[in-house]
Amino acid sequence: MTTRRSSYLVAKAFRGFLLASVLTAAASQVGTLIDGLMLSHFINAGAMSAINLTSPVTQTLFALCSLLGVGGSMLAGIAIGNHDRGKASSLFSTVASAAVVLGLATAVACTLWLDPLTRMLCPDEALIGYTRDYLRVIVLAAPAYMLMVVLQMFVTLDGAPRRVTLAVCLSMACNLALDYVFIVICRWAMTGAAIATVASYLVALAVLAPHFAKPETLRFSLPRTAASLGRITSMGLPFGIATVLIAVQILGNNLVAIRYLGETGIVTLSICLYLLMFSMIILTGSLESFQPVAAILKGSGDNRGVALVLGRAYRFLGVSLSLLALLLVLAPGFIAMLFGIDSGEPLAMIRQALPAYAVNILLQCSIYLLIPVYQIYSHKSLAYIISFGQPLLPMLFFWLMAWLATECGAGVNPWWGFAAGQLAVALVLLPFVAARKGSHMPLTLIDTDNPDELFDISIPPSLQGMNEALRESDEWMRRQGIDEKLRVRIQLACEECVKNIIEHALGRRTRSRIDMRIALAGEDVKVVIRDEGAPFNPVENDPGTGMGLMLVRKTCDAQHYEYLFHQNILTIEWMR
Repeated sequence: MTTRRSSYLVAKAFRGFLLASVLTAAASQVGTLIDGLMLSHFINAGAMSAINLTSPVTQTLFALCSLLGVGGSMLAGIAIGNHDRGKASSLFSTVASAAVVLGLATAVACTLWLDPLTRMLCPDEALIGYTRDYLRVIVLAAPAYMLMVVLQMFVTLDGAPRRVTLAVCLSMACNLALDYVFIVICRWAMTGAAIATVASYLVALAVLAPHFAKPETLRFSLPRTAASLGRITSMGLPFGIATVLIAVQILGNNLVAIRYLGETGIVTLSICLYLLMFSMIILTGSLESFQPVAAILKGSGDNRGVALVLGRAYRFLGVSLSLLALLLVLAPGFIAMLFGIDSGEPLAMIRQALPAYAVNILLQCSIYLLIPVYQIYSHKSLAYIISFGQPLLPMLFFWLMAWLATECGAGVNPWWGFAAGQLAVALVLLPFVAARKGSHMPLTLIDTDNPDELFDISIPPSLQGMNEALRESDEWMRRQGIDEKLRVRIQLACEECVKNIIEHALGRRTRSRIDMRIALAGEDVKVVIRDEGAPFNPVENDPGTGMGLMLVRKTCDAQHYEYLFHQNILTIEWMR
């Protein structure tokens, strides 16, 4: 394999998804956060804690969205990478339909058993009324919530992250404005907060749905069979398990805090969980930016590209979470003040809890980002270790250290139990990673051996750079035993396409790059050329005289074009 590949284009693709993905994650978290802040200031800290007590239900709904949406969008991304948009549309239709059906079933079940559910979530009689009032509205909106989340995933995958950004910004603005109207002006308290959140889901849906009426997008049709649900759930299962077990973890942590740390403990835990929402926004944004790009790159056999985009994801995650952790360590008093707590035992416990919880956040997110990598490369058992271990081991260690501190009088800080649990997950994971055979990158296990022989290079947008790359590629193909006649045809196609990009597409973008990959697999030769210029489909159109790319069509056996990540992706194929 010959490679001089830069990260320029894959990094730009990742950044193109990032804002929309972060805001998509925010839509799933910020509604609850806004409700909590409003209620803590305009009612009391108990009302804020009641929102936290209902979060296992919303977390379970999000788990179902992850099971369907993440699994379906990753498979659809791989299908798009293989130039099969019909299959991608079928997967989208199945996921959207299943989300609505599951949402309706959840809404009916939770409404019928509202009182038992409320008592299971909230053993504290002082908070049970708040909890029931909020829950009875939120569960009715389960179909809208689930459809909103999966549409955000597929609209992002389909190359329209700006529409997702608009949808989420408008929904958050709606939630904030209506929270003030319903809580402060109308005095509807918990019910008003819940109605404001539901209204924000409807606003997001109204912005997202028209995307699928546009030409050349994923198409929705009622699925005739549910056969693909098995593959979808298999791909999304580690995410679904991890997310639903987070709901179990939240419930367990709530019960531990109430039993061993009292009302002060449950208020402190609620604040920790609200802060965890910020890290989940960052993590989910990183995941939802990485997953579509990585899935499409993997579908086209580009392992090097997957590694490059994963590096970008970790860079963003590391910088963002380090800043959040620094805030928790240095300013716990300021954070407590935001939630209306400025003195006494609650403030003392918050100062004790937040620095420890900052370490938990860093470890949790760094480990969790490995799940989609392991899924894409079929290391599913490792993904399941993280899925089960991350929610359960921190809960176990928190319980153990809270018991030691209160029942045994040990001088331990129970809040370090969360970080200890994350370290335990890493220690369990490492031996299984080390035991994997084959040529893999350390820890991530991304394949270093490609299924094809590859020539992989990034070309600066100049004729000199193009000519140098073409000379190198011709020499590489000669060494691979490709006969001269076929080399001439391939060189002609590459030269015409790259020159067309330089002269017509990139303009003055002198810092840009054109990625060119030549892959040999059996009797096939495949060239993939990627650029960030203006959208142009050379399969159907040709600027100027039309002679150059007409010759390309006549010299190759097949051509495919996609406009993804705001980039042109042209695939040309020959039979040897």
